Amino acid sequence: MQLYNLEMLLLQAPAQSAHITTDSRVLSQMLSQKLVPTKERNPIKRAFRELAYFMEDNWKRIWIIALWLSICAALFTWKFIQYKRRAVFHVMGYCVTTAKGGAETLKFNMALILLPVCRNTITWLRSRTKLGMVVPFDDNINFHKVNLRP
Repeated sequence: MQLYNLEMLLLQAPAQSAHITTDSRVLSQMLSQKLVPTKERNPIKRAFRELAYFMEDNWKRIWIIALWLSICAALFTWKFIQYKRRAVFHVMGYCVTTAKGGAETLKFNMALILLPVCRNTITWLRSRTKLGMVVPFDDNINFHKVNLRP
């Protein structure tokens, strides 16, 4: 329906603009007034469409954040299980396992926090590897800020 409206509007525009001898600004204004976006009545469909557009626009950021969270969860779980099998767990309980799991993720994040601000490294990765197709290297400062937040 939207495509049909746009097609009809564009087909009508030359006929209506024949008597308009001013600049293209008037034609542009006429087109923008006639082209009204249709709003989806169903809020679930509207939310799904907005989510789909968001995912399409930000898929690189989303998968990098998902990868980062997955690595953090895997490191935490690995250390947690490793210290749960030791004798110290019977003395201190979950306190030591949680602390060691958190420390492992902290070590990973401290190593990772410097990478987004290393301009030479990012330039080298962007120009000499194919990672630039799937990693948003131009968002390096935003990722640095995300990694700083608790």
